[in-house]
Amino acid sequence: MADRTLLGIVGSVSADSRTRTAVEVALDAAARGHDVETEVLHLADYDLATADGRGIDDYEGDTADALDLIVDADAYVVGTPVYRGSYSGALKNLLDMVPRGEWQGDIAPFENAAVGLVATGATDHHFLAVDQELRPAFAFFGAHAVGGATYANGNDFNDGELVDEGVRERLATLGEATVELAAAIHDSKALESLGPAI
Repeated sequence: MADRTLLGIVGSVSADSRTRTAVEVALDAAARGHDVETEVLHLADYDLATADGRGIDDYEGDTADALDLIVDADAYVVGTPVYRGSYSGALKNLLDMVPRGEWQGDIAPFENAAVGLVATGATDHHFLAVDQELRPAFAFFGAHAVGGATYANGNDFNDGELVDEGVRERLATLGEATVELAAAIHDSKALESLGPAI
């Protein structure tokens, strides 16, 4: 995946974000293990418009900048805090603005792209949100989600630092697996053309 970009999307609006910490562990491992550039799109740093059905070319300012990062990336590590058993409303709003190739623009940045999934929550009670909420959202776009997601709870952090070595190793593996899946998709005619189910 030389000269390609792995974008970390952090679906948190908190500047001091455990989700960002987790996503950056995955990105750092990917950059160390592979020839890939990494960037972070942390929603706390952007004043995003509310999704209202307009086309991607009709957004301006921070919203246009955020969408440009998504369009220009080749693969993604997407992290979210879990609220009420689902991914954040801020991430939902962003995803509602990303075109799917039929509506809101003729491009489909997530289609046939590799996506690693990360979630954080106060306790382990929310770990299924990754598979029950986040994975289906990316299936809608026709993305290829890495098979094993990573969930971190509040006890895995201390003063904002990720201290659980098992979780750190899993995040590192997820970052590398996302890059390797992106390379496999690039080399496969079938995986590059599968797209969304409907």
